[in-house]
Amino acid sequence: MSSETIVSFAENLLKLEGMVETLVLEGLGVWGKSVRGHFGLLAHIIRLAHYDAPLDTETGMSMLQHYDDTMVSMVVQREVEGLEVHVAVPPGAFAIMAGEQLRLLCIRRAVATNGPVPACLHRVRTSSSNRERFSVLFASRQKDGVAVSALEDLVDAEHPLLFNPLRHDKYTKWCYSDEGMKLEDPLKMFYGVEKVGAMI
Repeated sequence: MSSETIVSFAENLLKLEGMVETLVLEGLGVWGKSVRGHFGLLAHIIRLAHYDAPLDTETGMSMLQHYDDTMVSMVVQREVEGLEVHVAVPPGAFAIMAGEQLRLLCIRRAVATNGPVPACLHRVRTSSSNRERFSVLFASRQKDGVAVSALEDLVDAEHPLLFNPLRHDKYTKWCYSDEGMKLEDPLKMFYGVEKVGAMI
């Protein structure tokens, strides 16, 4: 695959990600200047991933269930199944998943615990084929050094903050530590406003 092909593919994914995220934000009541300001704080990555055939052929597990520490993650897999989000995602499909940064950005206390945009729990498992797997990951996340905070349009007296501002570099390091990996909701434990001494 040439670099020009990758750049062109990434540019198209960027447009798709922007449309989907705009629709989500507008659906929650965030418009115009606030949406544009949000996109101005984002960085994007594209990664070509290769998973070897799973060592455990009985389960076919290549990656345990987890949440991405992104705003949005998009996964494209070719020929071989693997991505599971409550159900298996067929090869060739585009999977667009909310990450923990989007969960924090769009949270409201008045709705369910996970907020209006819960992060997507997923895993990688090739149980039917046990073959090696190739995929493309495209993701958006807050730029380095910029904290993720709930959007002002979504916070008021009836909808107070659930999370302190998040620095993804610190959070990611802790999230994948032995302590963080044991928790069902590491974001709440690390940045929840009700946690005494939350690490900002």
